[in-house]
Amino acid sequence: MKTFLMASSFLAGAAHAGADKPIMVPAPDWVTPVALPDSPEKPDEAPVRLLLSDQQARLDQDKQIVYSNIAMRIQTPQGLAAGNLSFPWNPETDEFFVHKLEIHRRSQTIDVLGSGQNFTVLRREPNLESAMLDGMLTANIQPEGLQVGDVLEFAISISRSDPALKGHVEQVGAMWNGVPISRARMKMQWPSGLPIAISQTGALPAVKIAKAGGTSSITLSLDNVEPIIPPKYAPARYWTGRLIELSDFRSWSDIGALMAPLYAKAAVVPAEGTLRTELEKIKAASTDPVKRAEMALALVQDRIRYVALLMGTGGYVPASAEETWSRRFGDCKAKTALLLALLKELGIAAEPVAVNINGGDGFDKRLPMLGLFNHVLVRATVDGKSYWLDGTRTGDTSLARLRVPDLDWGLPLVAENAQLVRMEAATLNEPDEELTIDIDARKGLTLPAPFKAETLLRGDGAIGTKLSLANLPADARNEALRRYWKGKFDFVEIGSTEAAFDPATGEQRLTMEGLATMDWEDGYYEADEIGLGYKADFSRTAGPDRDAPYTVPHPGFSRTVETIRLPPGFPEGRNLANAAVDETIAGIEYRRAAQLVDGVFRIEASSRTIAPEFPAKDAPDAEKKLRALAERRVYLKRPVTVGMTPAELDAMAASEPETDEARLKRGLALLSGRRYEAAFTDFDMLVKKEPRNALALMNRSVTEAWLGRIDAAAKDLDAAAAIDPKLTGIPMTRGFIAEQRGDTNAAIVAYGQAIALDPNDSFSLAHRATAYRAARNDEAALADAERVIQLVPQWAEMRLLKANIFRRQGKKDEMRKEAAALAQIRRGDSGPQIIAGRIYADLGDRDEAMRIFDMALAMDQNPLVYLNRAQSRVPTDIAGREADYDAALKLDPNSREAIGERAHLYIEQGEPQRAVALLSDGLAEANDDINLLAYRGIAYAKAGDVAKADQDFTKARAQASTSPLLNNLCWQKAINDVALEAALKECDAALAMNPDEFAFLDSKAFVLLRLGRLDEAIAVYTRVLEKNPDYPTSFFGRAIAWTRKGEAEKADADLAAARHLDPQVQETFARYGVTMPSN
Repeated sequence: MKTFLMASSFLAGAAHAGADKPIMVPAPDWVTPVALPDSPEKPDEAPVRLLLSDQQARLDQDKQIVYSNIAMRIQTPQGLAAGNLSFPWNPETDEFFVHKLEIHRRSQTIDVLGSGQNFTVLRREPNLESAMLDGMLTANIQPEGLQVGDVLEFAISISRSDPALKGHVEQVGAMWNGVPISRARMKMQWPSGLPIAISQTGALPAVKIAKAGGTSSITLSLDNVEPIIPPKYAPARYWTGRLIELSDFRSWSDIGALMAPLYAKAAVVPAEGTLRTELEKIKAASTDPVKRAEMALALVQDRIRYVALLMGTGGYVPASAEETWSRRFGDCKAKTALLLALLKELGIAAEPVAVNINGGDGFDKRLPMLGLFNHVLVRATVDGKSYWLDGTRTGDTSLARLRVPDLDWGLPLVAENAQLVRMEAATLNEPDEELTIDIDARKGLTLPAPFKAETLLRGDGAIGTKLSLANLPADARNEALRRYWKGKFDFVEIGSTEAAFDPATGEQRLTMEGLATMDWEDGYYEADEIGLGYKADFSRTAGPDRDAPYTVPHPGFSRTVETIRLPPGFPEGRNLANAAVDETIAGIEYRRAAQLVDGVFRIEASSRTIAPEFPAKDAPDAEKKLRALAERRVYLKRPVTVGMTPAELDAMAASEPETDEARLKRGLALLSGRRYEAAFTDFDMLVKKEPRNALALMNRSVTEAWLGRIDAAAKDLDAAAAIDPKLTGIPMTRGFIAEQRGDTNAAIVAYGQAIALDPNDSFSLAHRATAYRAARNDEAALADAERVIQLVPQWAEMRLLKANIFRRQGKKDEMRKEAAALAQIRRGDSGPQIIAGRIYADLGDRDEAMRIFDMALAMDQNPLVYLNRAQSRVPTDIAGREADYDAALKLDPNSREAIGERAHLYIEQGEPQRAVALLSDGLAEANDDINLLAYRGIAYAKAGDVAKADQDFTKARAQASTSPLLNNLCWQKAINDVALEAALKECDAALAMNPDEFAFLDSKAFVLLRLGRLDEAIAVYTRVLEKNPDYPTSFFGRAIAWTRKGEAEKADADLAAARHLDPQVQETFARYGVTMPSN
C-alpha cells in the first residue's frame, strides 16, 4: 500500500527528454570531490568493505539533484555479487546521470564505461504481484573482470521535481547506520532565500550553515564510521540512528494545506451516472449514518480493486472519484477520495489522514516532511465517535469492530491547522485468537482419545486467513489446514478439518477432529497450549539509549481453553494452585486458572497486552518473572488409584505383546485392573520361558494370591526371593499372602518390612492398617490410615476403616467427621459418597444417608449406589429396596452384586423360585461365580429342592480355597438358616487356616445358635468377645442365646452392649429372621 514517494534519497522533477536511458556526463560543477581513502592493510571478514559514501544534494524549488559517490572494496568471492549494479529511476519525472564507473586495482584504474561496456536498461514491475505499478526503469551493469581485492567506484546523480509540491523542498542524509564506512561525507546546498529548517540526531556532530554567493550549505565528513546498534527491543524512534533532515515546510499545517485541495477536487460524486446511482441506493437502504458508512466502505473495499499507482504525479495526486469508479481500480489515494466523496454526500463528516504503514513512532520529533508518509486513509465521525476507514482493506463490514490502527501518528490533510494526531491501538476486549481443545479420555488414558480443536480468529488475522484459504484449490486448502493442525498437535491423528468465515461477525473458525495419543509418561500429562511467559532476555550492551523503553507487541490478546474428560478416580478441585496465574509483567496481563470437577479437567490461559511499551527499569525483574512463569507448566497427575478402564484392559488383552518387556507390562496392567487370570497367564508364560525370572515369579505369586491359590503363591514367592532376595516387592507380597491366609501378625511384620524400604508405599500402609485393626491395635491402624490419606487423599476406604474403628470405640462424632470428609471427596466416581452414605445410615441418620446417595447418583449413575442405598434403607421399606435393586440391574443386568441382592429380596418376600430364575440367568453369564452359586443354593433350599441346593453348595465349596471365601459360605448359609451342618464345616475349615480370626468365630457361633447348640454358641461368642470386646454381633448373638436359656440378666447386659456399639444391630438381625424374644 505504498503510495506516497519516500524522500529517503532524493525528490522528483519534471519529465525530460532522454530520461529513458542513462546520460553519461561529468559530475556537476557544484559537486566538491572527495579523496578516496586508503584500503585497510588487513581486510576484515566482511565480503565487501565500504570505503566511501559521499552524498551531495542541490535543493532548488524547481529541481532537486542528488549526487552519490560510492567506493567499495571486494574482500571475498562472495563479495563479487556486489558488482551487479542496478540503478532505478522514474522516466516520467527523473533524469539519471552516470559520471563514472571505475575499478581500482592496486595502482591501475580501469574505466569500465570507457572500455566499451554499457548499461542494460530494463522496464519491469517488481511489485506487480502486490498490485503496485511504479513505471520504474532500471539500469543494470556488471563490470567485467572484477576481482577479489578490487575497489569498485561509481558516481551518479538523479534530478527530480514534482509540480504537486509547488516548490517545497525536503531531503534527508547522513544515514550512515548499517555498515562500517571508512569515509562518509554529506553536503547539502540550497539558495539562501529558501527558508530551510535543519534537524539532526544526537548521534552526529552538530552541523553549521555556511553561506557563500547566495548559496547556503551544510557539510559533514566522518572517517571510520561504525554501525550504530540500537538498544534491543527499543521502540522504532530509537532506531533512527544517524540522520539529518532538511525541510522548508514550516509546520505540519503547511503539508495539510498543500494536500487538502487535491482531495477536495477529487472527492466529488457527479450529478449523474452510475456512481450517483450507487450513492442513491445507499441513501435509500438506510437513514442510519453507521449503516450508511458501512455500505460506503463496503463499496470502496469490495468493488474497487486495489492497485498502487506510483507513476508520474500518482505519488501524491489522487484520481477523481468518478475516474476510480469508472475503471474499478485505484490506489489508496483514489480509494480515499472515492470514500470521502460518498461520505460527504451521505452527510458524514470525514477527512483524509496521511500515515506511514510501517509505523510513525517518533514522527512528533521529526521535521514536517511529506516524505514521512506512504499511505492515506479516512477518519470519519459518526455521532461524535471517530472511525478509521481504510479503503484498501477488505472485510470491514462493521464500524463497531474497527480498531484504531497502530500507526502511532497520522496527519489530517485539511486546509487549516493540520496537526499530527495520535493513533494508538486500544487494549483488546476479546481475543484475536482463541483456541479451544476438547479431549474425551473417559474410555482410558492409554487409548486413542476423541479430540476436537477450534481456532477462532478475529481482526486482521481472520481476514488474512480467509483470503489465504480462498485463494487455494480445495486439495491445497485441505492440506494447508492439516499442516496447520499437525504443527500444533503432532500427537493427533487428524480425521477431518473445516474452515468457515462469518461475514456478520468477521470471525474465521478453523476446526479439526481426530484421535489423540496422550503422553502420560511417568504418570503425568502436560496441558496443551497453555504455557505462559518465555525465556526472556532483556539484556542490553552498553551504549546510547540503553535506558530506552522496551516494545510490547500491542495490541494482542490470545486465549486457550482446554477440556479433558477423564476416567473415574481423579481427585477434584477448584482453582488448582499449580495452575493459577494472575500477573502483569512487561506490559502483558497473564491469566490462568484450572479446575477438575465431575471428572472434567478445564484450564483457561490468556495473555493480553495493555501497553505498547514498558520502562527499562522494569526489565530485570520482568525477565526473571517471565522465565519463572515459563517454567510453571501445568500437569495432570494420574493418581495411583486410577487403573486401567475396562476398555483399556479389553484392548490390552486383545493385543499380543511383541517382547517379554511388553508382556510383563501388560501383565502388571491386567493385575492392576483385577484381570487376575489374564495377568496370571502373562506371568506364567514369562516364568516358563525363563524359570529364574524373579520379577515374573513374584508377580505370578501376587495373582495367585488374589485368585486364592495361597500355597502356590507362597511357593512362587519363596522361589523369587531365593533368586533375588532384594527384589523390592517381596515383603509387600509376603504381607498380602499372610493377609489372605488370615495370619494378621505375619502380615503386619511383612508390610512393615515393605514400608521400611519405601515409607510412601501406600498399598502396604493401607493393608497394614487393616491388619492392625484386625489385631485390635487401633492406634497403629489409625496412624497408618491417616498416613495413607495424606499420600492419597481420595483413598476413601481408609476413612471407612477409621470410621469403623471409631464406631467400635463409640465415637459417633468422629464417625460423622469421616463421613463428611468422604462426601466431599471428588475423584470422578461415587465410591466415597457411597461409603459416606453407609456411615450415616449406620449412625441412624437415614435422611442424611439418602441425601448423600442422591448426591452420588447425580455424580455417577453407578449400580453400586443403588445397591448401597437399598441396603441402607429400613428392612420394612420393601418398595424402596426393590426399586433400588431393579434400577441397579437396569444399569448393569450382569452385575453379580445386584443379582445376588435382588435374589435375597425375593427370598425375603417368599419367592425363592424367582430368585432361582434370576440367579440362573446370572450364572449363565458369570461362569459359575462362587457367590452366585451359593445364593442359588440358598434359593433352592428355601424352595425345598435340597438336591439342587446341595449341588450348588458343593460347586461353591470346591472353589473356596481361602479362609475368607470359606467363612463367607458359612455366613451366607447361617443368615439364611439353610444347610447349617455344611455351614459349620465351612466355618471350621476357615478356622483351621486361621484359628484366631474373630470374624470366623462369630460366624461359627451364629451357626451354633441356629442349630440350638446354645452352650457351644455362648462359648464361641465369649471367645470372640475376649479377643474383641467391641464386636456388636457377638454381643447380640450371645444375648439371644442367654435369653433362650432363661438368663435374662445376662441377656439384658449383652443387648445393652450390642446396642451401644451398633444402634442398628437389632435391625440387622431382623433381616436374618432373628429377633430378641420378649422376656
